[in-house]
Amino acid sequence: MPNSISPILASAIALSILILFLVLYLLNKLQYIKILNKNIGRLNKTIRELDYQAKLIIKGDMELKLYQEEVEDKLNKLTLLKNLIISSLRILDKENLFSQIDEKTINDLGFKKGMILTMEGEEKFSIGFDPKEKSILNDFVKYRKNFIQAMPLISADTEAGTELAGALQTKDFLIAPIKAREKIYAVFVLANLVMPTDVRRAEKEIFSIICMYLGQCLDNIQLFEEIYNAKDELEKKVKERTNELVKSLRDIEAISRAKSDFISNVSHELRTPLTSVKGFSSLLVAEKFGKLPEEAKKRLETIDENVDKLVNMVNTLLDIARIESGKTEVKIAPADIAKSIRDAGEFLTPQMQAKNIKLVFDVPDTVLVYMDKNLIDQVLINLIGNAVKFTPEGGQIKMSARPGGSQVIVSIADTGYGIEKENLEKIFQEFFRVDNTINVKAKGTGLGLSLVKRIIEIHKEKIWVESEIGKGSTFCFTLKLAKEKNI
Repeated sequence: MPNSISPILASAIALSILILFLVLYLLNKLQYIKILNKNIGRLNKTIRELDYQAKLIIKGDMELKLYQEEVEDKLNKLTLLKNLIISSLRILDKENLFSQIDEKTINDLGFKKGMILTMEGEEKFSIGFDPKEKSILNDFVKYRKNFIQAMPLISADTEAGTELAGALQTKDFLIAPIKAREKIYAVFVLANLVMPTDVRRAEKEIFSIICMYLGQCLDNIQLFEEIYNAKDELEKKVKERTNELVKSLRDIEAISRAKSDFISNVSHELRTPLTSVKGFSSLLVAEKFGKLPEEAKKRLETIDENVDKLVNMVNTLLDIARIESGKTEVKIAPADIAKSIRDAGEFLTPQMQAKNIKLVFDVPDTVLVYMDKNLIDQVLINLIGNAVKFTPEGGQIKMSARPGGSQVIVSIADTGYGIEKENLEKIFQEFFRVDNTINVKAKGTGLGLSLVKRIIEIHKEKIWVESEIGKGSTFCFTLKLAKEKNI
């Protein structure tokens, strides 16, 4: 058939079509491979970046781990320091202080060997050092004192430390002085790190702090010893002085008793002749033995007045002597001090009227106190009599009783000349009289206030005086308030 395609041509066409398909397929695959290559390149870049990030993470993790280890190490050393401080707070003995350092302390500081050596060569603590090493360290301490004094810390990187490192055959060691009051008492030596590396700053710092703390503890111990020894010496001196004072007090008491006995005996001896003189002088003044010339009568009246004064003085001396010797019978019982004040004022009213002195009472109707009525009446008479004596004409005397708390304060105030401040403490002494123009005119023995003070002291109460020159004086004393049901 002329129009039909020959088999060969058909095969060629089919082959061409197949080759074209294969070319297209190959071109498609090459394009895909190109895309894959680009993706592989991007993946490689990503992998490299991830690898870099992983390395950074690993490096950071390692640094963090090292930092954590360093922090933990510092915390452990701070804990060591805290425990050392707590355990040594109440230690007051050098031996007990250094016994706080042990093998665990050395290991916690990061070393295997440790020793505390005094400047005299005495070992307070030692672990790990052999005799040869001890001898080397002893010689170093003995011959390099000035260097140790000047250096707060000695390690292998110092001048003397380099020399010592060769002798000890190790570079990982630390030496620091333990100073008490700026004087080296001992040296602390550490050697051979548990983990062989360079001695770090942390070990150096904590070691220096421990040595300074031990030095401060030594200061405190020495101070305590000095105070304790001073206390013993002071107690000894106080005891000796107390014994001397007790002996002196006994001597004074013996002299006081002898004085009281003497006054009592003399007063008794004087009372009899004075009573006789008083009797005869009174009879003579009363002209019982006949009429006397006027001049003679005046002389006898003067004698009679002076005899009265002598009798009063003798009686006062006897009262003081009895009180001092404890022979005065005291009967303290509830009594009305208000009534005693009014009675004493009325008793001395004539003397006040003679000087135109106004008497003022400021007392309640009744005030019950514990007192010996006779003795307190004597106190009131003496104090009011003094007020009358030293108050000028036209003056005023005020008597008051002010209850307060468990006591009542009795006061006698006048408008007299007053008492100088320097004499206020002396006013109650026997025979003391204030040296002023008013006192010269007012006659007295200086015994009345001394007797008054002793009577108040028998009652275990207080007496005092308040005064201002030109405005007068106020004598006050206390008595304990009594309850009505106790009467």
